[in-house]
Amino acid sequence: MQQNVSSFYQENQIRTADQGRLIVMLYERAIFSLKQAQEKIVAGDYYQRNQLILKAQNIILELMNTLNFEAGKIAYSLQSLYNYMIRRLILADQTSDQQIIQEVIKILSELKEAWETIALQPNNISSSRTMDRMRVGVAVR
Repeated sequence: MQQNVSSFYQENQIRTADQGRLIVMLYERAIFSLKQAQEKIVAGDYYQRNQLILKAQNIILELMNTLNFEAGKIAYSLQSLYNYMIRRLILADQTSDQQIIQEVIKILSELKEAWETIALQPNNISSSRTMDRMRVGVAVR
């Protein structure tokens, strides 16, 4: 019963979230999956480690799919960063290297914080203007 309520709550959050909040949620989920992958490395559960790293890679790919390249440099910079993280996660999965996973967590955390600053403060006029500019760089499909 608790699982059903939790799933319903998560689905409702996703359906009602705005673009900025959805992006923040994607970053949060990728970070969570990578932290769990680190725990699985310690536990010696390599299958689950692989599944969790793949989940994070899929989330990063989804973030990459939302880029709007008509926006210019910011979209290309994010694409390069996303590609870098995916390459690092492939290596981390092959070697069970927690430091590489931590490196990707750090990058994702910094991006998440930037999006929180931009997207989650609608009462701030400068944040609202910045969000309008960022919408050009990232489009939810």
